[in-house]
Amino acid sequence: MSKEEVSFKEQRIRKITHFYYSQPSIQRAIYEFSLNREISPRYFEGFGKRPDSLQYERDVFEMVKKGATSFHCSEELWSDPLEIVTGMSESDANRLRIVWDLLIDIDSKYIDYSKILAQIIIKMLNFHGVKNIGIKFSGSKGFHIIIPWRSFPEEVNEIKTSDMFPQWPRIVTQYIMEKVQPQLIDQVSRLQAPNRYIKDFTAPKEVMPDLVLVSPRHLFRMPYSLHEKTSLASIPLEPT
Repeated sequence: MSKEEVSFKEQRIRKITHFYYSQPSIQRAIYEFSLNREISPRYFEGFGKRPDSLQYERDVFEMVKKGATSFHCSEELWSDPLEIVTGMSESDANRLRIVWDLLIDIDSKYIDYSKILAQIIIKMLNFHGVKNIGIKFSGSKGFHIIIPWRSFPEEVNEIKTSDMFPQWPRIVTQYIMEKVQPQLIDQVSRLQAPNRYIKDFTAPKEVMPDLVLVSPRHLFRMPYSLHEKTSLASIPLEPT
């Protein structure tokens, strides 16, 4: 991206941040979702200090007045996010971690691919009896599917679920990827060549969730946060 493009995108989003984040309803939504999560504001190209958390709703706008353009948070929920230390041991992390959400980050160069995969995953989860599913637009060309911690048992075979991050969410994500891949190949192929029976095995790889993103202290864009590249909000959607 050229300096001119960066300058244009930065000027565009900074024109709307004060107006957008000054709305009490937006501040409240971001604050409520942030509870027990590690958060980090983004100042267009760079993130703020970590760990951090929101103590009050008005903290959102205070950070914006200092230059914040978007807000990101952890998949993990902590007893006290401010006690997190970079490089802390697994036992210390397990002591602080209360629960975790399963996040499936769908992103592609083409939003049509992302839509197809999101719909396939939601149908697959419904088939397996998972009803408590959240989905939101990423703000660019993808979607975030979230299965909240309440959907998981506290223990499995006497192993605490909270202690099994990121192992268990990676296993679940990998299982989902394996199950949905044949449908994704079929539907993307039909989208590209509706009148020809030619399967495209390459294009679907561009939209598959990245397991690297299921990692300790990974941050994702919070609901209702703006996206720097598009100036669009990451809005929750109704699963269909």
